[in-house]
Amino acid sequence: MPSQTWQQEFKRLWKELVPPQGQANTVQGELIRAVGRLSDEAYRNANHNFGRGHRMFCEFIRVNLKDPAVFSAAELEEIDQCLDQILDAAHPDVRGPESSHCRLTQKVVRWCESKPDLIPHKPNRALRI
Repeated sequence: MPSQTWQQEFKRLWKELVPPQGQANTVQGELIRAVGRLSDEAYRNANHNFGRGHRMFCEFIRVNLKDPAVFSAAELEEIDQCLDQILDAAHPDVRGPESSHCRLTQKVVRWCESKPDLIPHKPNRALRI
């Protein structure tokens, strides 16, 4: 939806694809949930509770988002850089629109927009957040 900002599209996707509790039943929904939870932990809590579940979110994003059919080689590298910065939980990147969280969220939204047919997601029993 070109008339919407990525922030508006993120909110729409969250509302439509992320359940009130637990994991999403689609890859699109789980990507939105993962990037949203990572951002929330950094911005709201300065990563004080960053742990195993957050690292699992980063791995899920890395495995599912890095799609050369959607992103250029430079963008795929940027995704890795953003995830590496987020995994450096001792130094959360919360500087605003240029933060790793914002840039990664934009990529997740773009990936979801490129994949309108929902992809089933099997919940990870080890993920508790």
